Amino acid sequence: MKLPVRPPGRSGYKGPVIESTARAGNPLRIRLSVELRMRLAACLMFALLPLAAGAADPVFEHPATVAQLNVLLGGTAQGLTRAVAVRGEFSQRKFLHELPQALNSSGDFLVARGVGIVWHTRVPFDSELVLTPTALVQRDAGVEAVRTDASSQPGLGAVEQIFDALFTLDLQSLDRQFALYGAGGEAGWTLGLKPREAAFGKVLTAVVVSGAAQPGRIVVFEDNSDRTEISLSGQTLLPALSDADRRRFK
Repeated sequence: MKLPVRPPGRSGYKGPVIESTARAGNPLRIRLSVELRMRLAACLMFALLPLAAGAADPVFEHPATVAQLNVLLGGTAQGLTRAVAVRGEFSQRKFLHELPQALNSSGDFLVARGVGIVWHTRVPFDSELVLTPTALVQRDAGVEAVRTDASSQPGLGAVEQIFDALFTLDLQSLDRQFALYGAGGEAGWTLGLKPREAAFGKVLTAVVVSGAAQPGRIVVFEDNSDRTEISLSGQTLLPALSDADRRRFK
């Protein structure tokens, strides 16, 4: 089966591509190039905005340390830190500058700390993306369609670590890759991330995460005016992975 390909019209990137822009359920187009292998070899993981749109969010007026964000996020970060895994549901809107309308999808996800991420799209089609430190696997209707091992794409492990930290709010890990920002209000908290590495910034310009008791919304701004908006709901913190859950990461 052929690898998914980007829509026509993109330019400037010369390396191999693993992306599923034709499929709204892929939260992240993982682009692996020589530049990005330095750090992430880049995800999991989202009105057309200008290039610096993410930086316009008010949260980026408030630089913050890990200690300050731990206070801001309070029990949210602490609960996620104690959990072995997080299970929940998502709805997603992907805005691509080549397309006049957003690509909409929904499904469920499982993020296990140090194990990987399962992103299972149920609508508009059944497709599952599994990202672990050792491989990227795509399954269509339960059948494996694509497998890429970290031995051939060394940056996969770094990509998995970044999105593991993002979904579990591992602030220490995020601080190594991103400049941190934070703000709070009556409705909850907002966390802003800007890549520290120039190579990473060529793919991802900013990430904004907001929530209250749990992370509720993630917006990923990309370098080409694209963005992905993900709404999370029904999160359950798991003290352990079942055997069935572990099999999903193989």
